[in-house]
Amino acid sequence: MELEELKNQWNLLSEQLKKNEIINHEAIKRMIEKRTLSARDRLIGANVIAVFVLTGMLFLFPLAATRVIIRQELLWMFYIVFPLLILYSLWNIHVLYKFNLATRTLLELHRWILSYKRRLRIEIWCTPFLTLGLFISVFLIHHHYRNLLMVVFDILMLSVGMMAGYICYRYVDKRSVDEIEQGMKDLQDLE
Repeated sequence: MELEELKNQWNLLSEQLKKNEIINHEAIKRMIEKRTLSARDRLIGANVIAVFVLTGMLFLFPLAATRVIIRQELLWMFYIVFPLLILYSLWNIHVLYKFNLATRTLLELHRWILSYKRRLRIEIWCTPFLTLGLFISVFLIHHHYRNLLMVVFDILMLSVGMMAGYICYRYVDKRSVDEIEQGMKDLQDLE
């Protein structure tokens, strides 16, 4: 009789261990998914901030034009480049929402990560040239080369802008993509 009770208790404990293992497995999976999605949401937040900042600049630029003489060429350049940057940020948000753990397979998500990392590499190489081109245009259009103080100010603005862009890339974009990639590896290992 005691042997039969021990077997029953052993079976009950074995079933409870299996249930706990399944529950722990699901809890770990949810934690990894939450960490991965929060990294994606950080990228979305950065793009939303970019949209608001660029839109704000579109509205503030005409106010600045009432106080300071701004040449027509610069206005045209500004009103072409900034809306394009806003559209690019909105498209980026759309692409980021395609990263969905519930509806996509791990293979599709892995392809998405590789594609997004490739785009980030292109951005990190193209952005300095775009920024440099815009600053040189402003420099030449407004004849800042005639005033040493304006040259120093332009170089300082260019340096600060480039450093801020690199810091945002390094600590928001790259870090978030690395966290997403690590989360995908953890999910793959968990399966």
